[in-house]
Amino acid sequence: MLNCILIDDEQHAIDLLEIHFKKIDYVNVIKTFNNPLHALYFLEENSVDLIFLDIEMPEISGIEFIKLLKKKTDIIITSAFKEYAIEGFENEVLDYLLKPVALDRLLHALQRVRAKKTEKLIYNPDEFIVLKTDSKNKLLKVDLSDIIYVEGLKNYIAVYTDQQKIVTLLNMKSIEENLPNDKFIRTHKSYIVSINKVKSVDGNQIFLKGTDEIIPISDSYKAMFFEILRKNLIENK
Repeated sequence: MLNCILIDDEQHAIDLLEIHFKKIDYVNVIKTFNNPLHALYFLEENSVDLIFLDIEMPEISGIEFIKLLKKKTDIIITSAFKEYAIEGFENEVLDYLLKPVALDRLLHALQRVRAKKTEKLIYNPDEFIVLKTDSKNKLLKVDLSDIIYVEGLKNYIAVYTDQQKIVTLLNMKSIEENLPNDKFIRTHKSYIVSINKVKSVDGNQIFLKGTDEIIPISDSYKAMFFEILRKNLIENK
């Protein structure tokens, strides 16, 4: 069962979703909100599996809501405007549904949510992770020592190792939380690198062992990355 909340300042949009959900037996709508601030207060004390979120709302926008949300929760955006799609996916939402939301499109989005829940990482943080690949029902054991870097590709990620590229239906938050932070560091919204694979750094570019790919360092992650390097920097005394 997926426990969810609906957030939209237009009641008719909420009503339509609720009509759809009456036909779907694995979704439970716990609460609906016309004011996103009230939803934030609710989530401070309660947890849900999924949030359906409008973009253009009074008080705060849907994008601002995502940035203020303290708990890691899956989000599907529902909006009448296509132009927010890129910004939505940059904030790692699971899907972006255009209003009025069609039942078949909603079912497709929910299938992705359910697939994601079955594709959780199983890992020993000192040795390996197990990923579900794009091949049906195939699990792949990946040694942490083999991973060079991870690249975020909207609704999925690619894990690059010494031997191969592995594509799996996860987002960057999920993989980042399941990789040991003493071995891996995020350098950009779309990249996580193995610290042991760093060969050299030139300005805001990282050169890694085992690949010709140049990894960028964004301003958001620069301080943390260089702090790790400084801890091991040898200087004249």
